[in-house]
Amino acid sequence: MIASGIFHIFVWLVVGGSLSGDISWRKPILFGVSAGVTLLSLSWVANKLPRRRRDPISLGALGLAMLVEVGLITIQQWRGVASHFNRSTSFDATVLLGIEILIILVTLVILDLTIRCFGRIDAHADNRLAIRGGMALMAFACLLGFVLVGYGNRQQTLGQPPGIYGDAGVMKFPHGMPIHAIQYLPMIAWSLKRLGANERQRHQAVGWTLASVIAFTLFSLLQTFTGRARFDIWWLSGLSLIASFVFLSVPVVQIARHFVDSVQQRKNERRFLSGQKRAEVSNHPE
Repeated sequence: MIASGIFHIFVWLVVGGSLSGDISWRKPILFGVSAGVTLLSLSWVANKLPRRRRDPISLGALGLAMLVEVGLITIQQWRGVASHFNRSTSFDATVLLGIEILIILVTLVILDLTIRCFGRIDAHADNRLAIRGGMALMAFACLLGFVLVGYGNRQQTLGQPPGIYGDAGVMKFPHGMPIHAIQYLPMIAWSLKRLGANERQRHQAVGWTLASVIAFTLFSLLQTFTGRARFDIWWLSGLSLIASFVFLSVPVVQIARHFVDSVQQRKNERRFLSGQKRAEVSNHPE
C-alpha cells in the first residue's frame, strides 16, 4: 500500500491536476501511504500485547480489509469518479457500501486492540504511554469518522456538500488530526532513546507530545463544529492552538538538547582517541 501511494505520486507528476477535491490523485496517494504506515504501527502494537489464539484471524482480516478499501478508492480515482459519498450509479453505490463495511470491520479490530492496550504491554513506560495514547486517539478518530459519514449522508440527501459543517467547517479535519499519533508518539520515545535520554525523560516527552496532540485535536474540533475553516481562528480555538505549540515545545527542546549533548560527547570521544594515538606514537617512536 505504501508502494502504491508512492507510485501514484509519480502518476500525479505525469498526469497533473489538483491534489484537492473529491476526484484527485491525493486519494490513492494519501490512503495508500496512510493505510500502509498504520498497518505497520498496528502490527508493532499487536506484538507488544499478550498473544491470543484469534489474533492471526483478526489481524489478517484487518490487513485484508484495509488493502481492499485502498484498492477500491484507487480504482475509483482511475475511473475518474469520487470514492466517497458517490451513489451516481449502481456500481458506485456498491463500491461505497463496500468501503463503509470495510471501515466498520477495521474500526472493530482497532477498538479491540485499543482496549487490550490498557492491560499488560511488553514495553517500557515511555512506549506504554505512547501506545495507549496513540491507540486511544486512533479509536477516537475512527469513531469520529462515523459521525462524518452519517452527517455527510444527511447533507447529501439535502443537496448540500457532505464534507462541510455549517459555513466552512471541514469535517475530515478533526478526523485526520489524531489518527497518526500512534506513529509520532513512539517516534519521540525512539528518538530520545537513540540520543541517550533515560526512561523518565522519554516518558515526560511522550506525555507532553500527547498533550499537544490532544490540544490540537480540540482546536480542530472547535474550528469544525463552529462552522469555521481550518485556520479561521477565534479566541477559544486560538487558546487550544497556543497550548498545543507550548506543549510540543517541551519535547522539541529535549530532543535538541540531547542532540547537542550527543554531538559534544562524540567530539570529546574523538579528541580522547586522537590524544591516545598521539601518546602511543610519542611513546613508541620508529
